[in-house]
Amino acid sequence: MNCRNCGYPLAGNFCSNCGQSAKVNRINLTTVLHELSEGVFQVNRGFFYTLKALFTRPGKSLQEYLNGKRKDHFKPVAYVLTWSTLYFLIAQLSGQNTWIDDLITGWMNGAAGLDSASAVPKIATWFAKNYAYTSLLLLPLFSLASYLSFSKFGKNFLEHLVVNTYLTGQQAIIYALFAIGRAVTGWEILEPFSLLTAIGYTFWVFWQFFSEGNRIMNILRTLLTYVWYLIFCVGLSLLLVLIDKL
Repeated sequence: MNCRNCGYPLAGNFCSNCGQSAKVNRINLTTVLHELSEGVFQVNRGFFYTLKALFTRPGKSLQEYLNGKRKDHFKPVAYVLTWSTLYFLIAQLSGQNTWIDDLITGWMNGAAGLDSASAVPKIATWFAKNYAYTSLLLLPLFSLASYLSFSKFGKNFLEHLVVNTYLTGQQAIIYALFAIGRAVTGWEILEPFSLLTAIGYTFWVFWQFFSEGNRIMNILRTLLTYVWYLIFCVGLSLLLVLIDKL
């Protein structure tokens, strides 16, 4: 029996020449769904595993990933883009603002002394309308903040970036669930709870991930991370105002 892909003689479950599976079925609904899950969602390469692990044991799962146990994990950038895009679509379909919409509009109006959201600089408007990309662009700022706050633990900046990429993906799920809840119930009180829950998730992740040392100090370091992040974001908003005026 020869490989259907390259014609090489088969001696096992996979072709030793091209790597294709020896079992190739006729195209049907099952094979189409399998290809969709593998090629788009990578379900068989860790999508649901990552989703579950980051909700049940996030810190430990992320530590395993950094230590080299990566086969079962969905790729970090693909993960955050998937969930950020889904959250953005849910917010748009339900007629709600994303938290970045509210954040940028509020900060830009305050920084520039403006009276209406329509006067927000064009580049800030782009950030608000492209949530998934904005999430990626803000990740280095938050990662720098956590890197500075938890520097004693020996993780480099890129390791912090990976951790916070996964963290941001999970937060997008939290925001999406609350957005659905607001759309169904009409309860505006859910909006601040979504932010508090997302921040609380960060504390839980860092509690598990940085399990060594003084626990109280680690809580304070997480608070310091948000202080640094706020400073960086305010600086970014002022920079955007200056760029817009040039």
